[in-house]
Amino acid sequence: MTAVVPTRPLVWVLRHGETEWSQNGRHTGRTDIPLTPAGRDQARAVGRLLAGRVFSLVLVSPLSRAIETCRLAGYGDQAEVDDDLRE
Repeated sequence: MTAVVPTRPLVWVLRHGETEWSQNGRHTGRTDIPLTPAGRDQARAVGRLLAGRVFSLVLVSPLSRAIETCRLAGYGDQAEVDDDLRE
């Protein structure tokens, strides 16, 4: 007899790419600071790492840096903006 192992949901949490403030060690919080060129490169890099992975739900903060990170990672079309994810 084969044991049945229940499937548990897997949750992935990603932070936005670098901003000018995060580069300088400042907390951005609710301030809508855009990604730096390095932050956009980081977002594309995480997209390459996640390439081909399908998620049943993608949520993103309403801040532009998070939305751009999600888009550049390749998940912008399926993302739902959730105000509760705002820092």
